[in-house]
Amino acid sequence: MTARGRGRPPAGGKAVLPESILSEALSILNADGLDGLSMRALATRVGINPMTIYHHFKDRDGLIKSLAEWVYADVAAPETGDAHARARSLLTAYYAKVVLYPALTLAIFARPAVFPDHAMRITRELMIFLSEGNHSSQRSLRWTHILVDYTHGAALAVATQDGSIGRPPRGAMLDDFESGLDELLEAFRRSSDHPSV
Repeated sequence: MTARGRGRPPAGGKAVLPESILSEALSILNADGLDGLSMRALATRVGINPMTIYHHFKDRDGLIKSLAEWVYADVAAPETGDAHARARSLLTAYYAKVVLYPALTLAIFARPAVFPDHAMRITRELMIFLSEGNHSSQRSLRWTHILVDYTHGAALAVATQDGSIGRPPRGAMLDDFESGLDELLEAFRRSSDHPSV
């Protein structure tokens, strides 16, 4: 007699990797938004029993958080370079992910409980870069929020244009974002810790 694995077997006995489930979930989220992403719809699309999804991800919040961790895992700054260049690279990489997967970003905004660890890591790294050069932690935090909000706004604006969902940013759209980001980073560098600035 062989030991059975935990959870219900997939429909038709087909084994499915969690990454395959995440890939299909991301497709549904991009096409149909958060309301269209149900465990039943996902299970039908993947061809498995809905309980298999619950086994891997517990519930829909767990699925969304896992999606975010999977998507944002490779968003990173170069390991070397000055703080300005590293912050720019980090935010540009994050911008590209938001443009590709806007519905995921909106799902995270709608459900703060699923805020991914990688998003916290990205925010922490940005704040560290901004703290270099004897900038106060209060000013670095304020500018971290400004830069992240700018990145979200610019990416979501691009992503909602016809035909842009699921396509990486390029050309004039990317140039516009990077130009604005450079101006903001330069304004941060020139600003002081005076409350009125």
